[in-house]
Amino acid sequence: MVYKNEAGIDSDITVSESDIANLIRSKAAVYAGVSMLIRHMGLTFDGIDKLYVAGGFGNFLDVQKSVFIGLLPDLPIDKFEFIGNSSLSGARQSLLSAGDFLNAKAIAQNMMYVELSVEPSFMNEYVSAIFLPHTHTELFHSVMGGLAENV
Repeated sequence: MVYKNEAGIDSDITVSESDIANLIRSKAAVYAGVSMLIRHMGLTFDGIDKLYVAGGFGNFLDVQKSVFIGLLPDLPIDKFEFIGNSSLSGARQSLLSAGDFLNAKAIAQNMMYVELSVEPSFMNEYVSAIFLPHTHTELFHSVMGGLAENV
């Protein structure tokens, strides 16, 4: 995709079939995991006011493209908030503020552990999410509408 002399490195930058397969499996696992957690809480994506995307990798995601491939749910862009490395920020804030420490402790005590590998419907959700953007295209109305406009 980019020749080494154009990139200023020792080898060409390429995307292989296995790279694409890994991307598809990874995006399916993320979407299926998020979908299962939302369902476990008795919610739907429509009931989400804010979806926080944490981690260094999340800072580099383009919301529209991530929704387009089915990595992220089809929500309005303003519902996504990228918060970077939240574990480090939270640890730092907990050390600096007794109130924030107590708040973090209360959140931790209310956490629920969900073992996705033993969830009966996880594999069905994962397989549905393997498709681009998803087997259930009605979950991705903005993507399907955009595709219809470009046909």
